[in-house]
Amino acid sequence: MPMKDSALVELLRVESPSSLFVRPISHIRDQLVYTEPYFLAPHTNFEAGNYALAPIEERMFGRCLIVRNIPLLEACRVFFIDDAVTANVSWKCLFVLKDEERFHPWQAMHISLGRLGSLTNEWSFEQRRQFMDILSEFPKFEITPCQVDIEDDQEEIDRPSLLVNLYGIEEDKSIDEKVSIEEICGVLMPNVMVTCFPTLLTEDPRLAELDKEQDDLEVILLEEFRRQLPYDWRHEEKQEYKEGDEDWDIVTCKLVEWEEKLLKKYLLEDGCFWGFITPNVTVSPWDMHITPIIKENEGSADEQWIFDQFDKIKRMQLVFDDFYVDPKNQRPLDEEEIRYALTQGRAYAIAAVEHRKKTGPQWLRVEILDFLPNNNLDLRFVDQGFRGFESIKNIYRIHRLHTAMPPFQIPMGLYFDDVSISETEMGWSSHFWREIVPFDVPIVVGPKLEFIETGKLQFAEIREIGEQENLLDEIPPISLYSGDGFSHYEGENSDLGSSEEESDASELELNRGIPDEEDEYDSEDQDYYDDYD
Repeated sequence: MPMKDSALVELLRVESPSSLFVRPISHIRDQLVYTEPYFLAPHTNFEAGNYALAPIEERMFGRCLIVRNIPLLEACRVFFIDDAVTANVSWKCLFVLKDEERFHPWQAMHISLGRLGSLTNEWSFEQRRQFMDILSEFPKFEITPCQVDIEDDQEEIDRPSLLVNLYGIEEDKSIDEKVSIEEICGVLMPNVMVTCFPTLLTEDPRLAELDKEQDDLEVILLEEFRRQLPYDWRHEEKQEYKEGDEDWDIVTCKLVEWEEKLLKKYLLEDGCFWGFITPNVTVSPWDMHITPIIKENEGSADEQWIFDQFDKIKRMQLVFDDFYVDPKNQRPLDEEEIRYALTQGRAYAIAAVEHRKKTGPQWLRVEILDFLPNNNLDLRFVDQGFRGFESIKNIYRIHRLHTAMPPFQIPMGLYFDDVSISETEMGWSSHFWREIVPFDVPIVVGPKLEFIETGKLQFAEIREIGEQENLLDEIPPISLYSGDGFSHYEGENSDLGSSEEESDASELELNRGIPDEEDEYDSEDQDYYDDYD
């Protein structure tokens, strides 16, 4: 497994300079363990190399690899791939690991210090002890890839080792003040050699070598919680939804859309507000979305206050995900209920949307707009700013608590004073607008602002911070290209005059309701709202 970038890591297990297990500090191990209620299917194939779920702690199951079957004890030796822990587990406590649960890579990484070698061709007990003493002096570590990448043909079940340089970071020291562990070992440890390039081409750990502490069957221990599944383990919870529960009623649980009083806390003294334009949906003067931010005092020395506001949005999305992932909070809607709700006004729900980078669905707030063929619904994803579709079977009731917060972004468009404007003129303006408006810095909107009934904000001016010029004035007049000159330009730029149609088509490039270019929020890595990070 080639490594391209440096990483801050924590030590999980140290055997020698040739064999260490580490885990990135940005790991998602806590999202890869399973607690009740969770359906567990008994494992039936105990051959070495198979993946399984096994107890990592009491009433908590983690992903593991079967290292060895021990029929004499009706147990298996397993290696927990996210914790670098080896344990013996009864057959009764081994359960099937679903294919989608293998999506994430091992959180525990095996590394070797390729530039540090023993002059005796093996690591003595004293060398190992000294190595661990050196490591114990540092609370944090960084690894960087060695200058070469080693290719090794291996069976699919083996975990490749990474050849790295290891650095220690002392308490209260910055990463720029890191020190080389190899260089320290070269001075303090006897019979070792530090080279400029990797010479310690250690073979990757094989299954049988993942743990060497308990090869004698007489000393094998089997902890109590790894002998059998708790008798009261809950595989699932019954739904407690009752007809007439107003907190789940699609007719009355309506999302709060943007209006003047909600925007008030974002407004400055001059009646304007700051925000970020969303780039991965339709962007035209008449149709775009903005994430408002509360401007800090002039004395703020950095931009952390901006990131803090986006973190708040991310945390809110986590609230939705954590709430609706619980089966008892998943309350499906049928076609008749939805059709009736649409006759009573706007209808809102929560959609379970599969994401290509996650093992399970994300739970996104939606407005139901209409019915489509094949049991699909036309939806407005209120927090992401785009339209899409989903099957009815993936649409659930939204709890009243989650309707009190307005959409994460404000839909907005230019004041439409001139109803005679042509589609060609709109296409012309939209074509240039995406090139004019900035996406990576806040912009200023206002002061002329007005909400319409749908929650869409109409504006007349957008400016860059500290500037007076209205960015709308930078759109070149279409009259400059009138006559043959415009026809020639229009022929070379076929999007003019049809941008609205093509924008809608682009917006509907969906993967089960998510546009290909849209990376909605991921609670473990930093994909969602990357445009603002």
